[in-house]
Amino acid sequence: MGIQGLLPLLKSIMEPIHIKDLKGSCVAIDTYSWLHKGALSCSRDLCKGIPTSRHIDYCMHRVNLLRHYGVKPILVFDGGLLPMKGEQENKRARARKENFARAIEHDSNGNSSAAYECYQKAVDISPSIALELIQVLKQENVCYVVAPYEADAQMTFLAVSKQVEAVITEDSDLIPFGCPRIIYKMDKFGQGVEFQYSRLPRNKDLSFAGFTKQMVLDMCILSGCDYLQSLPGMGLKRAHALIKKFTSYDKVIKHLKYSTVSVPPLYEESFKKAVMTFQHQRVYDPVSQDIVHLSDLSVDVEENLDFLGPYPLYRINIT
Repeated sequence: MGIQGLLPLLKSIMEPIHIKDLKGSCVAIDTYSWLHKGALSCSRDLCKGIPTSRHIDYCMHRVNLLRHYGVKPILVFDGGLLPMKGEQENKRARARKENFARAIEHDSNGNSSAAYECYQKAVDISPSIALELIQVLKQENVCYVVAPYEADAQMTFLAVSKQVEAVITEDSDLIPFGCPRIIYKMDKFGQGVEFQYSRLPRNKDLSFAGFTKQMVLDMCILSGCDYLQSLPGMGLKRAHALIKKFTSYDKVIKHLKYSTVSVPPLYEESFKKAVMTFQHQRVYDPVSQDIVHLSDLSVDVEENLDFLGPYPLYRINIT
C-alpha cells in the first residue's frame, strides 16, 4: 500500500536521473515491484498456472540494463510474513481471490478487456515465482538477498550502512523507513526520478522545515500505513498539520482523545508497535552474515518483540 498520496506531495524535490549516473555503484532492487510490473503483461497465464517467462524476462532486461551501465544490482526479495502486516496481507489475499473470480466470469462472458483488468489485480507473486527468478539470477551470477521479513527494511539497512548507493523501488514506504536515496519510476531505458531524504526541508507542497526523522515517521503512520490503519478522516495533510503542531504522536493522540475523534483503546499501543517496526525490524547484514535490527534497540527494552518478526530459524540466502 505504501503511504497514500505521499509521493505526489514530494514532486518538488524529485529530480531526474539516469542509471548511468550510478556507474561503479551497487544498487538494491525492490525485486517484487519489478515482478509485479512484469506480471501485468502475463497476469492471465500466471493466475491460471500457464507457463510463461515474460515476468522473468522483464526483470532480467532491467538487470542487464543496470550492468550495461556499470551498475551492480543486488536484488532484494521479501522473506517471511511480518506479524504486523497479517491483517493487511489477509485483505490483499481476499481482494486477489475476488478479482480472480470476476476475471473468470468476464472471460466466460467474452469480455476480455474487463477480464484482463481483473487478472492484473488477481495475480500473486508467490514464493515459487520468486524462486524461478532466483534460479536465473544464480545462472547469470547476479547478487540477491532474501530478507528475513520485508524487503523495504532490508534495502534501507543496505543503504544506511552504505552497502549500496541507492534503492530502486516504487514503494513510498522507503521514506518513513528513512532510506537516504531512492530511485522511482525507472523505465526500460534507465530514466527515473530521484528522492534524497536530505532534500525534504526544501519541499514545497508540504513544509518539512523543523521536522525530525521521527516526526516524518509519525506523520506517515498517523496518515495510515501497512502496519496501522488511519483514524477516520485522517489523511496525509491533516496528519502533517497535527505533527507540525504537536511534534509527537503521543501528544497528537492525547489531543485527539479530547476532540471529537474516536480513538480505539489499543490505538496508541499499536502506534508504538508500528514505530518500532519501521525502526527496528529484523534484517540480514551481509557483512557480519547475521540477523540484526535495522537500528539498534535501546538496552532497556524488555517487552516481547515478536511483532518485529521472530528471530528466523532458517539461514538467509545471499550470493
